[in-house]
Amino acid sequence: MYNTQHVLLVDDDDIFNMLHGEVLKRLIPDVRIDVFKSGQEVLRYFEQAPEEKIDLIFLDIRMPVMGGFEVLEGMASMAPERFSNTRIYVLSSTLDDRDLQRAKETPLVTDFIGKPMSFDTLRSILAQMT
Repeated sequence: MYNTQHVLLVDDDDIFNMLHGEVLKRLIPDVRIDVFKSGQEVLRYFEQAPEEKIDLIFLDIRMPVMGGFEVLEGMASMAPERFSNTRIYVLSSTLDDRDLQRAKETPLVTDFIGKPMSFDTLRSILAQMT
């Protein structure tokens, strides 16, 4: 039903990673999910696997040391065209208007969504990708 094959969850919160992973697996049973608990980890991954095709990234805005917006800056400095076919959703449990505005102004970002991500939200995202 959905053609999404590879998803990255970037969040320092184990509970959200588990919850979002389960939601994804229920909707796309054969999806590959890679979980990163820090911005530094995901940027290292991008450097080590430059040819890896990634369909979706769910990126937490507020993480210790390196938050989501800093990750996006790192991604843009690597090669923004690499992510041109990747849908990137920034996540936050606090819906701060400044974060929402910054997300809208960041070219790599597809949209801003609140945590936790629901089945309906994910279905809507996946439907837009087919």
